[in-house]
Amino acid sequence: MLTDVLAVDVAKALAAVDEWLSEYIRRPHGELGRTGPVCPFVEPAQRADALEIRVRLVGPTPSQTLIDETVRCGLDEFSEVEWKSGNPNLRSLLLVLPDLPAEHLHLLDAAHTALKPESVRRGLMIAQFHQKCEEKAVRNPAFEVSHAPVPMMAVRSMAIHDVLFLADRREWFEEYRKRFGARYRSGSHGIDPLLTQVYERARAVHAAGS
Repeated sequence: MLTDVLAVDVAKALAAVDEWLSEYIRRPHGELGRTGPVCPFVEPAQRADALEIRVRLVGPTPSQTLIDETVRCGLDEFSEVEWKSGNPNLRSLLLVLPDLPAEHLHLLDAAHTALKPESVRRGLMIAQFHQKCEEKAVRNPAFEVSHAPVPMMAVRSMAIHDVLFLADRREWFEEYRKRFGARYRSGSHGIDPLLTQVYERARAVHAAGS
């Protein structure tokens, strides 16, 4: 009986994730501060069959160590997936934690903080989503953009727009610059002017601090 209930709960959670992706993440939102969908990569990733969704059950009393290890295993798993898409920029792994209790959602936030340096070193980005997530939209700091009906952690390849999330710390920016600096050196044609502005400002700040 418990197995049946659990299966129903997981199925319900996955249905909620699917609806969230379709009705929120893939659509524009008036509070984003920009045009386009909340995440412009999800729809092309889904079309290319490059979005992997994996369920991870953590139990009613998870520890920070368990949540950290769950996310760290997700980083390892990302490189082991037999991706169907040949475009690495579309690859995303969504770890769904349907049984993470509401009173422990902060563990997902702490895991993001603890493991972001490791993910960046690997050329990956992680982002947490849950009912109480306080992460703000880049262009509208009044908008908590990462609310979701089910706790999740996304793992994806680093992309050129990630300078918006990596400019503040020198070691993060250097990892970004190793991968995308040539795009800026060859001219910023086709790059969002905001990205160029943030990149050049970070380059000046971190060069001054060296």
